[in-house]
Amino acid sequence: MKTVTGNDLTIEDVCDVALKGENVNFPDSASFWERLEKSRAFLENYIATGVPTYGVTTDFGDSCHNQISVDKAGELQRVICTYHGIGLGKKFSREVGRAVILARLNGNVKGGHSAIRPVLAKKMAELLNKDVIPVIPELGSVGASGDLTPLSYLAAVIMGKRDVYYQGKVMSASEAFKLAGIEPLLIEAKEGLAIMNGTSVMTAVASLAWKKAERLANISDFLTAVTSEITRGKDTPFVKKVSEIKNHRGQCESAAYVYNIIKDSKRVWRYEDFLQKAIEGLGEKKFIAQQNKIQDRYSIRCAPQITGVYRDTLHFARNLITEELNSANDNPLVDIDEGRLYNTGNFYGGHICAACDYMRTALANIADLSDKQAEVIIDGKFNGLTENLIPFTPPESERAGLRLGFKAAQITISALRGEAATYCFPVSLTSAPTEALNQDKVSMGTISARKWAEQIELVFLQFATHLLAAMQAMDLAGYEDFAPFTKQVHDEVRKMSAFVEDDRELDKEAEAVAEWLKTTPLFA
Repeated sequence: MKTVTGNDLTIEDVCDVALKGENVNFPDSASFWERLEKSRAFLENYIATGVPTYGVTTDFGDSCHNQISVDKAGELQRVICTYHGIGLGKKFSREVGRAVILARLNGNVKGGHSAIRPVLAKKMAELLNKDVIPVIPELGSVGASGDLTPLSYLAAVIMGKRDVYYQGKVMSASEAFKLAGIEPLLIEAKEGLAIMNGTSVMTAVASLAWKKAERLANISDFLTAVTSEITRGKDTPFVKKVSEIKNHRGQCESAAYVYNIIKDSKRVWRYEDFLQKAIEGLGEKKFIAQQNKIQDRYSIRCAPQITGVYRDTLHFARNLITEELNSANDNPLVDIDEGRLYNTGNFYGGHICAACDYMRTALANIADLSDKQAEVIIDGKFNGLTENLIPFTPPESERAGLRLGFKAAQITISALRGEAATYCFPVSLTSAPTEALNQDKVSMGTISARKWAEQIELVFLQFATHLLAAMQAMDLAGYEDFAPFTKQVHDEVRKMSAFVEDDRELDKEAEAVAEWLKTTPLFA
């Protein structure tokens, strides 16, 4: 059970409610409800004076010069919900819909600034707790004034309109309400804006994406560790002191993750042992070409500096997403402490757009790192094993020349890397004026969050394919000499994909591994 206060919602809370179906409640505090009541009373008294109030007793956006009487204020809110019913394209999942309701509810109860009635807050909680979730189209938001069009689907469902997910089906809200024992609630003055004029769709999508993306940091570092093991790399790049000298928190975390794996491997050189071996090899000779170079390729040696950037970008993005989750982000906003009403722009999704723009670039970089590491372990010119990781095949074997191994898998890895890179253009720069030039600079935050979520799915597929190749190389190199954690990963992967003796289709196996990577506690 998550308690919704408006102030302390976390990304993990969003994931628990969205993905695990946890219920929500409100603080067991009279002051919480008193503040909502006072805020609502302030708004109603304010508009009763006849003072024009944006979006409450005026029309919206560029049409705000049109003023209406107070008695039409409720109907106006129902109008904005209706004409924004133009969301298009694919629909967000039920899980995203749950995250959207939670994010919107948390923002709407923060400090009473949205001036919604307590009954509306309770209705949103009821939708979550009875799992009646709006079906929300993905397309139609420019991210300022918030997520108007997609959030109109939440507002409509509260009134018993449009479609919902319920009991594993899509059905009309009116039908689901009857089955679930929910009474529709007409939205009243200001409440359409309170629900719609905010950043909750982009923030919900970004929250769920962040949690998936966090896992990719550990997977990337594991791929570095196993690549170092396969290629008989050195431990030096991952020694704690090296990253401490560089200063960056993310690099320190990345190096430590890799080192904690390879320190127990018999295949990774301790630097001092490597040097001693080199001394012995040279002996009395004047020159020798060592088989193993004194330092590894950048894709291994600089991996903590690369995945470290990704980890630090995750930290940065988490802060922005968490702050947005706990913000009052609609318009106008009420301040009962000062007795004021503010016409402002907190619905602008610039922080979410920035977080997702930065994350897509950082993610493309670790995808590129994976592509380079996969080349090192698949290409027979570098891996010290076999061409394309085929089994050791004597020239006289009937299978000689008929095994191509992971040749196509490498192409797929490179294709996914290339596609992941196409997501890097900063979506914030696609802002263009709309809505009669009132919304003349918009955030595009929802598009940025959606693109990040899409890119994450590509990288899971890429990492899964890379992992299959790494496990094949591990078997060829000799399972027993690898680190215990690497063996543990190997044993789990082998439950889904056997050693490739003779060539076979690997598509379903790679997809199964990708799904496993999203949930296994090994990379939590």
